[in-house]
This record gives sequence, structure tokens and C-alpha cells, in this order.
Amino acid sequence: MIYLNFSKAFDSVSHRNLLLKLEQHVVSGSLMSWFSDYLNERRQRVVVEGVASSFLTETSGVPQGSVLGPLLFLIYANDLPNAANHSIVPMFADDSKCYREISQPRDRDLLQSDLNLLHRWSSTWDLKFNTN
Repeated sequence: MIYLNFSKAFDSVSHRNLLLKLEQHVVSGSLMSWFSDYLNERRQRVVVEGVASSFLTETSGVPQGSVLGPLLFLIYANDLPNAANHSIVPMFADDSKCYREISQPRDRDLLQSDLNLLHRWSSTWDLKFNTN
């Protein structure tokens, strides 16, 4: 069993890719426009002892502290288990694991193949796995 955890999961969700995934889930029309407006052109700044930084436009990340943030992340990562062909990949929020019974040498190769596919998925969708 290999435990997988995304690095900075909620901060790494690409707005462009999230909108693509919402579209794949049949979100369209005015609801799609609402999500696009909700995500695009979000700005943030830091204020320390009354001194404010310049605003920066965010191009990734789901709004933390919001009701929608965790739901949007789950929609974004929901198809991760489908990337594996021979192993089981359960998920809980940004944590997952990949496992299969190893009863012969070929099983080890199939598990490695699935780990490679999961890595490819993470690269495609800009969500990196922690390596520690």
C-alpha cells in the first residue's frame, strides 16, 4: 500500500483546469458563468502592522474558508482513482492510497504501472504529490 498526499492541494488547483472539469460534469450556461466569475480575477494581498502589499491576481487555488472550496477540490480530484488500471485508489479529501494484492511478481509491476499513471494524472492536472 502506498499512501499519497497532494502538496498544497487546495492552493494548487488551476482555475482553468477546474472550469474544464466543471464543464465535463455538465455545468453550463449561467451556472458556468457564475463559477468562472467566482474563480477568475480573484485578488489577494497581505497586511502586516498596517502596511499592505500590492494586490496579486490568483490563477490557482480554491477559496479556503469557503463552503465551496472543499467541494471544488473534490470535483477537481474526483477522477484520480480512474487513472489507475490495476489497483484500488480510495480517496479522502486530499489524501489517497494506491494498493493491490501482491501475490506474484507481475502484481508488483502492475502496481508500479498504476503509480506511474497516477503521477501522469497529477502532472496533467498540476497537482503534485508530496515526496516526503
